[in-house]
Amino acid sequence: MRSKEGDGTESLSLPVDLIIEILTKLPPRSLSRLICVSKLWLSIIHGKYFNDLYLTRSSTRPRLLLHRYCHDTRRSHYSSLSSRLSLVDSITLPGCQISPPVRGLICCVDHDSSIVVIGNPSTGQFLTLTHDAITDKIFFGYDPVNDLYKVLSMNFFHDIDGSVVLEKSQVLTLGGAQESWRVIECKYPYYPGTQGICHNGVVYYGAWSNLTDRRSVVVGFDLRYEEFSLITLPEDVQIVSRFESDLVRYNGKIALVNVSLTRKFDLWVLMDVKKHEWSKYSVVAPTCDFFRCRGTIETGELIFEQLYFGDQFSILYYDPKQDKARRVDLERSGDTTSSGRKLFVDHVESPMFLPRKFIH
Repeated sequence: MRSKEGDGTESLSLPVDLIIEILTKLPPRSLSRLICVSKLWLSIIHGKYFNDLYLTRSSTRPRLLLHRYCHDTRRSHYSSLSSRLSLVDSITLPGCQISPPVRGLICCVDHDSSIVVIGNPSTGQFLTLTHDAITDKIFFGYDPVNDLYKVLSMNFFHDIDGSVVLEKSQVLTLGGAQESWRVIECKYPYYPGTQGICHNGVVYYGAWSNLTDRRSVVVGFDLRYEEFSLITLPEDVQIVSRFESDLVRYNGKIALVNVSLTRKFDLWVLMDVKKHEWSKYSVVAPTCDFFRCRGTIETGELIFEQLYFGDQFSILYYDPKQDKARRVDLERSGDTTSSGRKLFVDHVESPMFLPRKFIH
């Protein structure tokens, strides 16, 4: 049977539930072509119900996201990798400073620019958000209570005694009522030292209280209330540098891990946010090469990325329970200008289409 749509076109008379079920099985880039089928399909694909359903199903099969930055072109390249490490989607964005993916979206900014970029590797779309100042650090997260994405921008300067002073903190709500960056107060003096990870509506990142004694802490930024909090680390645990320390996910929790020049990695897992309780987990990687721990995936396997690479870039999967490992080598594919790579393990496909003006 065929039925007339409101725009005068004809479409197959399929139950809406069946249409939704079919669409959720398609890759996001295919959905971008199907919005032209009818007004009904357009409203379904752009609807919140469909987007949430698609993300829920995508979360059961997360992908790896490989980031490569090229100094020559000053652009970042993102490649979504399937479980077999085959290229699925790719997107090229300006900028080198990035935040880990949040519900399929990524955020990056160039160190010499006041332009913040939001991108969706699954659809190949991106949009730029103007900023009124040079950004020293950027963080990206999702508030599940209010269903809002937010960008946190921070600017710092060094005092005469070497201590770090936070000059300005600003927040931008994507799709919110506000159409500009809002200045928010942070009463804690610190300087960010790691990437930020969004977990249950809070963006966590490692930091130093100042550059003099380099006391290490973990900062939590509550996206709903837009408030900062400090979480103390165990006394003998330090954030070494932004190149050697990182926050990762370890079996559903936040963990701090430092680069190790031996096979042994110590992960400090945050067990209780309110009580500042941490547990130490030591892992011996089954390789003598230099690798960086990127956390766990849904199978419970630990993921390690190659720290130094030549013609190949290697990824190591390690199951600590069964003491089994598998290594996969990725070819550079003629990419000789990339100055660095970084792997994210918590990327999911998102059907979200970024409007020309995300803020409305």
